[in-house]
Amino acid sequence: MDHPYRAWQEVLAEEFFGQQHTGHPTLFYVDDDVEQELRHGYGLEDSLARCVGKFLRLGTAEPYSALEDYRWRKRQQDKGGVPAFLPLLACSVMAASRMVNDHHHRATAYHARFSELLTGDEKQLGSHQYEPISRMWQVLASWQHSQKGARGLCTIPVSADLPSNRSMIGFAQSQALLSGADRSFIPKFFQSLREYGTTWPLPGETLLAQIEIRAMEQHFSKGFRNALQEKEFRPFLADLIGNYAASWDGSDELVPTGVTRAELLVRLDAGRLGWVVRLRSAEPKKRVEFKDGVVLEQLGDTAYYEVTGLPAPSADTLASGIRRDGDNLVLSRPSCSVLLLARDDVLGVWASTDGFRPGEAHVMLAAPSAQRDVQRLLDKAATPGRSADTGKLAWVPRGWSLHKPVTFNNAVTLRRALQEVQGAVGILKPPAQFKLRLEGGLKLAPSLDPHLYLRGGEPHVVLPNAVDDTLLVDGKERPELKEAIAAGRSVPLAVLRLEPGRHTVSCAGGGIDFVTADQAVVEPKVTKTCGFTVVDGKAAESPSLLVEQTLSTGITGADCKGATVQDTTAVMELCRRDADETLFAAADGRLWTLDAPEQPDWWTERLPDVPAPLRFEADFHGVGGWLLERRSGRWKGRPVNPGTPKPKSAGNPRAWARAVLNAQQASVEPSWTVYVQAAKELDR
Repeated sequence: MDHPYRAWQEVLAEEFFGQQHTGHPTLFYVDDDVEQELRHGYGLEDSLARCVGKFLRLGTAEPYSALEDYRWRKRQQDKGGVPAFLPLLACSVMAASRMVNDHHHRATAYHARFSELLTGDEKQLGSHQYEPISRMWQVLASWQHSQKGARGLCTIPVSADLPSNRSMIGFAQSQALLSGADRSFIPKFFQSLREYGTTWPLPGETLLAQIEIRAMEQHFSKGFRNALQEKEFRPFLADLIGNYAASWDGSDELVPTGVTRAELLVRLDAGRLGWVVRLRSAEPKKRVEFKDGVVLEQLGDTAYYEVTGLPAPSADTLASGIRRDGDNLVLSRPSCSVLLLARDDVLGVWASTDGFRPGEAHVMLAAPSAQRDVQRLLDKAATPGRSADTGKLAWVPRGWSLHKPVTFNNAVTLRRALQEVQGAVGILKPPAQFKLRLEGGLKLAPSLDPHLYLRGGEPHVVLPNAVDDTLLVDGKERPELKEAIAAGRSVPLAVLRLEPGRHTVSCAGGGIDFVTADQAVVEPKVTKTCGFTVVDGKAAESPSLLVEQTLSTGITGADCKGATVQDTTAVMELCRRDADETLFAAADGRLWTLDAPEQPDWWTERLPDVPAPLRFEADFHGVGGWLLERRSGRWKGRPVNPGTPKPKSAGNPRAWARAVLNAQQASVEPSWTVYVQAAKELDR
């Protein structure tokens, strides 16, 4: 990739997924105005569309393959970095922002605008080629969730939340629903609702209804107004604005630029409510002080901080919210009428959480204004647990009701109930899942294998939200798991009593391998070295322990005196996996058939489904010639340090000649013509 593309990647990563968005919902919103602001603000010469367009492989089945290859190369260098296809995704959002009726296109004609933006021709890129981009959006969402809010809270929807007719382009459209002007106006809208003492936070559908009741649509962008009127897209718009309401801390800005938000959480420990702070930062500080005496002290090496100097959680502090400003840091907690607590694995106590976790126990506290909504939800979806007598529990906020333990064993029923009840509990949906993954389990020697588990302590499997397929364990359906799968919960594998060995869990084209064992032999760390001392160039006849003085000159390990050094530089070429036949015709007359290696295990871990065709690497050490690939009956060739062909010097000249003549149409390069001529001479 050239410098302008890399520069755009870095600018977009910093602007939309930088540390300044920590703990805040982030939209990857890019329209023509934003693109120009970024280009001029960062001094970028080429436009975004031009930088992306020059790397498209137009006229092929995989027009975005060069960009995907670049992303994989960058991932090898920085596994935790922002996926390196942001410029392409930004262009997909720009196309969505242009979806309005004009003289040439209807408002729904997305692909024509996307193709015209990148190629200048509205028919070059079609809908049948767009699927890789939808996968990129899901990879970006999965990465952002893996950062646990340190790069902003994800607003990219899961596939199941998108209208069926927008299953691919809906990701880009979701990021174009709220413009920068919309997000600047939202706090004013929220404040106008709070002035009337409204229960907060309100669910998204109620907020949209308030916008229509108050005739405030004219304050929002055209894209927002169009989505507001669209029956299929309105539910996602409701989720989006509801998430902003849930994270709003009462300030005039949703995301103060360059300011990190420290989340104030409620903790229940030893029969007392208190505060704890979660600060997602790449460089956490041990101690943070605010001007009004509030102090944060880091708890070990975690992202949590003990907090002093704040009034204890009560009906007043929970209902009004808290905000403290520091040096490039805001400590805040939005007001709430429902407090949801779950067991925190790091803290080891009950702590407030953003959404229900199916199958786990919760503690719910509800303000008087929200008690009706909470009770309706419990009646519809909770497994055990109803209201408890709070008269004798001094830590319960005055007037609030307590519900414990509350468990939702059926995630499908829970989601449906949340949609029906709405009200104050409407924002507490379970967190989104974008990929098949393992959680929990008893690991054996993670230093040897991170996926090695004690037999009987196998992990749970968390299924993606959009999955309707059957879960297979070692290629078979297991009836013991059907109940958990149907309920949408994490699936326990320990009930299967698997034999020790390697196992595979697969679903919807993706899979994960793990290993079970009764024990793991961990090699002890070597503190002493045994070898042969060397005196005057002669090694001792028997081995001994080498001390520090003799370690550098002693002989250890295998005897490698007879080995030869490979002084030739290897040339690496990428070969297609879908080729019918791949040959290498060396200049000296040798001929090799290159077979594609087995798909690596990590493909199924990192890719939601395996794209085809992908490529495999072939290394050539000290040998030159031509790499030949046959696909759909046609040969194509590439030179690899071809040199001058001398086919009689080695190998099987007749087989070499037949292969070259069969593939004589593979290239028009002059060096290949020399190979063909040499083969004809041999074939006479």
